[in-house]
Amino acid sequence: MGRTVPTWRNRIEAELSALNDFERALSTVDKLALERLKNGVRIRRTAGGMMPAHDSWKPMLLSMLLECYSRIDELERTIDNIITEE
Repeated sequence: MGRTVPTWRNRIEAELSALNDFERALSTVDKLALERLKNGVRIRRTAGGMMPAHDSWKPMLLSMLLECYSRIDELERTIDNIITEE
């Protein structure tokens, strides 16, 4: 029997691919930032698949927000370490 519902991974990759035209119009710096966000979605793909959603964007946006927060947290720890060393 064939699969009628695309896998979560395929749904996510299709949504991320839909951003290609948008990405082409971005500056180099913004392209790198978007790529980091897209990778954050891929890293958290398993967690996103656990959230029942007809709209792929809800878990994708949560994953992107977590990626941003993780980066902020990492930078705060780096700053704290620099301050502590002084």
